[in-house]
Amino acid sequence: MSLPIANKLLFPQEIEVWYVLPAIRKAFAIEMIKTGTPQKKIAQLMGITEAAISQYKSDKRAHIPLTDEIRKEVEKSVKNITTPEQMFSEMMKIEQHMKESGFFCQIHRSKSWTPNGCEKMCSYGGIHG
Repeated sequence: MSLPIANKLLFPQEIEVWYVLPAIRKAFAIEMIKTGTPQKKIAQLMGITEAAISQYKSDKRAHIPLTDEIRKEVEKSVKNITTPEQMFSEMMKIEQHMKESGFFCQIHRSKSWTPNGCEKMCSYGGIHG
């Protein structure tokens, strides 16, 4: 069966790479900027370029709006970050929360056609998919 472009099939892994991870990075970058952390330091902690941080700051990347609950979790998380390892750990916590809350599945459904019962096929959606 051929799907129209608007109804393309994206796998959960594609949603994660193209939408979820950039949204998480942006949220962390913006929150760290609010706390006075220099862009250069944020880029080093995330392992990305200063230009990427600048694009997050000017809203040129990652246009997925996060829920208030997730934003509050990000606010808490940035307080714990002083090393790349802590950044990794805190970002993974937020990503896991997005999956467990069903928000990941909402993003997937907004960006792609999904098969009936996809939550039963997908480990990303957990019991909330």
